[in-house]
Amino acid sequence: MKVLQIGVPKSGNFWLYQILEEIFKRSGNLQPSFIQQHPIHELARNWELNYPTQADIDMVNITDLQVIYRISSIFQMPIEDFSKYIQKTNHVWTHSPICSKSEEIFRFFDRKVYIIRDPRDVVISASKYYCSDYMLKYFPQQESDPKKFLQQNLDQLLYKWVWHVWDHLRLRKKFNIHISFFEGFKMEFQKELSLLLQYLDIELSSEEKNELEQAVSFKELKKENPKHLKKGESGYWMEQLTEYQVKKTNLITGPLLKYLGYPEREEKMQFSRELPSCDFEKLKNEIIASQEQLRHF
Repeated sequence: MKVLQIGVPKSGNFWLYQILEEIFKRSGNLQPSFIQQHPIHELARNWELNYPTQADIDMVNITDLQVIYRISSIFQMPIEDFSKYIQKTNHVWTHSPICSKSEEIFRFFDRKVYIIRDPRDVVISASKYYCSDYMLKYFPQQESDPKKFLQQNLDQLLYKWVWHVWDHLRLRKKFNIHISFFEGFKMEFQKELSLLLQYLDIELSSEEKNELEQAVSFKELKKENPKHLKKGESGYWMEQLTEYQVKKTNLITGPLLKYLGYPEREEKMQFSRELPSCDFEKLKNEIIASQEQLRHF
């Protein structure tokens, strides 16, 4: 089985990767790795990366012009023949938005899993990441304060989230994309896991599922990945974003937040697993109309 996992950065992609790997391990589906067979791997294992296993992960960028494989943002090379690349791996991770080459690449995979997280938590997590020691070392910038970085880049981060998510939702049925929710794994892990297993057509016993939950718990993963994992919470935007930032977020992402069932500030943390049928062009126009109000904000 060839599986592609997709998500906006800081949406729980690392967690989803670990969950999928544990599923494959427990179901006896051994996963070959392209990058672990590559000559660069032996060197990369000793690089100072964001987390210890980062050099082991098959990660790709998909663009209109090419597809590249990479290790973090430190090493990258073009994939000249994707059919040969995919023969050496079964589990690939990408952050790439939809582009003209997406359909061609999607068809190499039996399953596509897309993870969604509340964008208000995403932007806070992203601001801390871009100001981390790791990012400042390899991608230096003037701003090292996460709160100031968020003030300067809030709009850009939100625009990236809203169109990345909208595009994958509108193509969900066409490409048989399964939607997983970060909040689902946080609030009802076993239910979210069962839906993922059903989509993958993999059966695990109750004992195996409980063991898997323990293996990928934040407490366990943080032991090995202290720099990459911080809090792993949901809904913390309610205390950390200012009223101005919340209002701006609602203008940029509001219609999509409503479709996904995410809450207002005064409401209990929630989301909607049962995504209703949708006219995505209409939703797109609603998002654009909402964003146009920024001119007068």
